Amino acid sequence: MSAPKGKKKNIFASTLAGTGAGLVEVTLMQPTDVLKTRYQSIRVASNYNEIGILRSFAKIVKQEGFFALYRGTLPVMCIVTPRVSLQYTGLAMFKPIFDKMEGKFIPSGSASAFTGVCTGIMQAVTLVTPLELIKIRQQTDINRFKYHGMFSTIALIVREEGITALYKGLVPTIFRQSWGLAVKFTGFALFSDLFRIQSNNNLKPHHYVASGFMSNVLVGILNSPPDVVKTRMQDQSASYKNSWECIKTMIRYEGPLSLFRGSLLRIIRIAPGGGIQFATFEYLYRLLEDKV
Repeated sequence: MSAPKGKKKNIFASTLAGTGAGLVEVTLMQPTDVLKTRYQSIRVASNYNEIGILRSFAKIVKQEGFFALYRGTLPVMCIVTPRVSLQYTGLAMFKPIFDKMEGKFIPSGSASAFTGVCTGIMQAVTLVTPLELIKIRQQTDINRFKYHGMFSTIALIVREEGITALYKGLVPTIFRQSWGLAVKFTGFALFSDLFRIQSNNNLKPHHYVASGFMSNVLVGILNSPPDVVKTRMQDQSASYKNSWECIKTMIRYEGPLSLFRGSLLRIIRIAPGGGIQFATFEYLYRLLEDKV
């Protein structure tokens, strides 16, 4: 992502480096994702909403054991690793195309946003939606009563709800991924350009960490509503006919701020994760660029 405008990234190297960045990010940040999902779930949120983040972590460890903080890690690995890999694949594929279109067919400075939209659609349709569904079912099954493993969870969902249930929440997932990556790519480009000017075009690892961190803070705030709606739609207890009904019901009975439930946890999860991810990607990409 640090390549100058017009310079193409090696797509294969970008994919491999993105895979490594995704694995590192999940390993370090998974506990915050577990708690964020529980805060957003209509079925189990009441167990945590009133006690604060640190006490919520302590409660999970005390009642369910330390490894409950890593519940759903396999589907998260299967979500985040290919998602991050596809993120950088899409960046390498689409960014040069939109760079050439800037000022002619699209507004100047909008290439990163259009790249994010296309990459987000690709992510949501191929992998993210069904794997997010599996993750949410596991993370909200507090007593491990029903969903025990990734493949048994898939089999149970298909048997009880049909194969199309794996794509529940597709629309909000597409919107979340597209809008989120548009914000993320645009924010990262802006922040890294500022650091590039400040450092005389000599970006250091801490510049990537800071740029990834700050861009993901923006994502955590601006992209929270579709993330909450997606979680509600994919929860087993969801009774909404569609995403729009979910939004109207939440605003009517829980207030507009319910659309931002878990946003602080999401920022805690993705802001450091963004710093880790971008810095890891740039490091691995430099190692792989001329070797693959």
